[in-house]
This record gives sequence, structure tokens and C-alpha cells, in this order.
Amino acid sequence: MITVCPASEKDLREWNNFVHNNYPPIGAFMQTREWGEFQAGLGRPVRQYLVKQSKQTLAVFNLVEHHLPLGFSYGYLPRGPVLKAGLSHQQILEIFIAIKKWAKKELSHLVFLRLEPPRSELPIDYARYDFYRPLYYVQPRFNLAIQLEAEPEAIAATFHPSTRSNLRRATRRGVSVQVVTDLGVELLDQFLAMSADTAARNGGQNIYPPRQYFTSFLQSIPAEPLSNLDPTKLSVVAFCGYEHNQLAAIHFVLFFGSTATYIYGACFRAHLPSKVTTTLHWEALSAARAAGFRYYDLGGIDFYKWPSLTEFKRQFRGEEFEYVGNIDLPLRPTIYHAYNLLRRLRHRT
Repeated sequence: MITVCPASEKDLREWNNFVHNNYPPIGAFMQTREWGEFQAGLGRPVRQYLVKQSKQTLAVFNLVEHHLPLGFSYGYLPRGPVLKAGLSHQQILEIFIAIKKWAKKELSHLVFLRLEPPRSELPIDYARYDFYRPLYYVQPRFNLAIQLEAEPEAIAATFHPSTRSNLRRATRRGVSVQVVTDLGVELLDQFLAMSADTAARNGGQNIYPPRQYFTSFLQSIPAEPLSNLDPTKLSVVAFCGYEHNQLAAIHFVLFFGSTATYIYGACFRAHLPSKVTTTLHWEALSAARAAGFRYYDLGGIDFYKWPSLTEFKRQFRGEEFEYVGNIDLPLRPTIYHAYNLLRRLRHRT
């Protein structure tokens, strides 16, 4: 019999090890303990659960509650659940059935439970088992990552010619990079100034979270030197780019498992021609490779939503990963479908 149970203190001590040993290359950091603590720092209720059969752990997940209008809430499993490697299709189906039964009994206060399994496909007839797949998604359906096993020269040789040209141009323009682990208020102020500059050149459209988000992010996730990274602990490093010793751009990169993940970045408009952002990606992936990581994840791509950004990332010629996206389990179906209808109407205007 498969059951869902809260994680004990012993389970939490082993939590990241399970995620590390069973995760796919992309997105595993969102199911680490540190990411859960970061979400809790935003004022969101966060709990950890295990899916077990007898004494064997088949899956784990962070459950984060998000508020909806009128006092309602939903539960979200960012890039979760993390499923044990090597499970059969039948076992995966049984896990989802067990989560459904558990959620309908234990989470009736929520409007719906949103799963986001880090898989490209699942052996589930969603409608038959009361799951619903909305047309929109939260995390990107596609990510692009660069494998780091080859020598640096061989990796660079795969880049689009314009990307290689931009790296040479950055050198001529006096671009340099500094790795920073002192992620205090001053660095955050500089990053937010860059993000405001980015919003200004996007016609006032701000794609960045508010200051509170970044404050919790930098307080909850430890910054570690590149020489001291532990693949079973989520860490963050800032790569700061300079043009002629003037701060030009900042990239935050997460390290967990075998993957370094570019998570947030910003650049002052005046320094864009220096190609400092291309250089920051190159320096970050080079540092990740030197530290023994296998992938550098450039983040989400979507040619229809973000054509320019997607084209920029694809010029690094990495491997593209696809995920199934959101899988919702309505727990209060009437409110859930009304919420989706209102959301569709709001996004048409």
C-alpha cells in the first residue's frame, strides 16, 4: 500500500540526498530544503511530504501554499514530486492515485493541488483520475542547458559564431568578471537598480519579483565559495560583470546536484553593447565545470512568449529539456473552474 506522510526530522536530514540521487538535471533545486525555507520566508506555508510503500520512499515533495482572492488558497509542488529513479509506469500511476486520495482527504481547505512533475511525459490518463491540465503553466515547459563534460575550447566551439564573436568583443571592451559570495544589502541595491533599468527599456514592464522576494532569497539560500560547493546543499553565487571596472551586470547562479542554474540576471542599459551578459554566462559555466558540475542551465525558453531571450539562449547551442507542465487536482471543483474561467477572461484583456 502506498501512503503519503509528513516528513520527520530524520527524513528532513536525508531530504536533499533523495532529491540529489533521483532528480532530473533541470529544476531539482525547487524541491530542496533550502528552497522550501526560502518560500516560507515569503510568508507562504510550506510542508514536506514523503510518498512511501512499506519502508521504501518512492517520492518526496515540498508543498507550498499560495493565496488566491477572497481568502482561498491552493497547494503547489514546484517541479515536484521528485520520483525515485527507475520506477515503472505502473508504480508512477499508483503514486499519483495515492496523492489524489490523500489530498482529497487531508487538503480539503485548498481549492486545488498543483503538481509539476519533472518529467517529459507521464503514463496517466489525466481525466480518468480527476487531474486537469490547464493551458497555461508556472515554470517554463522548456529549459536549455549546456553539458559541461567536454573541454572548455570544445564547448565554446559549439556556440553560434555570433556568441563566440561577442565573447571576443567583450574582451576588447574591457569586460571582467568577479565572483561574489558576500550577498548583502549593497549588492541587492545594485541588482534592483539594474532591474529597474531593464523595466524602463521594456516600456515599464517589470518582469522581476519585488525586493522582499530577493531579500528572502539571499537570506535563505547560503552563499558558498566555488571551492566549497556541496552538491547535496543548495547554494547561490553572484557573478558580477564590469566594463572598465564599472559594475555593469549581475547574475545569480544556483548550485545543486550536478547542475548550476542561472536564476536571475540584470544589466545596466549603457553596458549592453559590451556583451557583458554573454561573458557572465561563459564565466559561470566555466566555473561550474571546474567545480565538477555536469550542466549549466540557462533557464526557461519559449519562442512565442520570449522570442528575443529564447534566440539569445539558443545561440549557446545547449540541450533542450521539455516538461509536462502543470497537472491540477481540483479539490473544490466549482471554485477551481470558476477561478480558471476568470483567469482566462483577465488574460484576454
